[in-house]
Amino acid sequence: MIVSKTPLRISFAGGGTDIRSYYKHNKFGAVLSSSIDSYVYVSIKKQTSLFEKYRLNYSQTELVDDLEKIENPIIRECLRYLEIDDRLYIGTIADVPASTGLGSSSSFCVGLLNALYKFKGEIISPHRLAEDAAYIECDVLRRPMGKQDHFAAALGGINYFCFNDDETVTVSPLNIPHTNLKKFTDSLIMFWTGITRPSESVLEEQVNKNKNNTDVLNIMKDQALELSKILTEEELSLRKVGDLLNKGWEYKKTLASKISNQSIDDWYTKALNHGALGGKISGAGGGGFFTLVATPSKHKELFYELGEVGLTHHSIGLDSAGTIINEIK
Repeated sequence: MIVSKTPLRISFAGGGTDIRSYYKHNKFGAVLSSSIDSYVYVSIKKQTSLFEKYRLNYSQTELVDDLEKIENPIIRECLRYLEIDDRLYIGTIADVPASTGLGSSSSFCVGLLNALYKFKGEIISPHRLAEDAAYIECDVLRRPMGKQDHFAAALGGINYFCFNDDETVTVSPLNIPHTNLKKFTDSLIMFWTGITRPSESVLEEQVNKNKNNTDVLNIMKDQALELSKILTEEELSLRKVGDLLNKGWEYKKTLASKISNQSIDDWYTKALNHGALGGKISGAGGGGFFTLVATPSKHKELFYELGEVGLTHHSIGLDSAGTIINEIK
């Protein structure tokens, strides 16, 4: 059995500029993001003739003999793309629910491709994995999404990504001083809102409005570079990080009507009133996870106050490995 382990991600700045309708007309988009220590696991093995050709276990179970009858679009198109015709069992589990803004569909796509390439005996680079996964979701399935999630999942670490208008992606890993990195990671806290939503429900409107949002997206793109400079300064200022995230969240809310709502705004205001320096809803918005920056001395107060309004704390750390493979014989 081949098992891939692929991280989810948090985007800190520049989200939305990795969408083709923006970067194709503005030279490039830029995102600063990090993979995190919450994962999607994909397992595959050969299937015996005692079962249907494809046995698929994810949030539902599929038992089918024909590729065209596979309902899961990512599984179907990954098998088609790699021209795999073997009898297969494919299963997946994740550390967080789907549709929560941490890039789970892209991590699943990257992890599945990684496992399938291993199954075929082919070795490819993490960059190529990300390109293939982005092609399947953005071009084959025509989902209204950007490419940042695929690259964060495949490469791991904290990176400044440039999404160029010629469709290439430039990756610049951040060389953050150890003391800064610890101070930054120790400041991060995450809360689960309990709300799931398909990202397409938010992103379709955003993509359609990107031409009108160009000025805001240009500012958000610049914030990605600005945050990378803040994190690599000789002495990290959490206040600067929080201020930038706060401004980015305010800009993000103007991109589409479903990114925030009254409950989310109230929760965020409460967080700021009890010690958070800044933060944002991860992913497209509309629900999912709140990521906040606060000095550790304020964490206990935030746990209590946000817990009182129904939010659940989710432990978070950063990942540096990206997608990896284990083989069980």
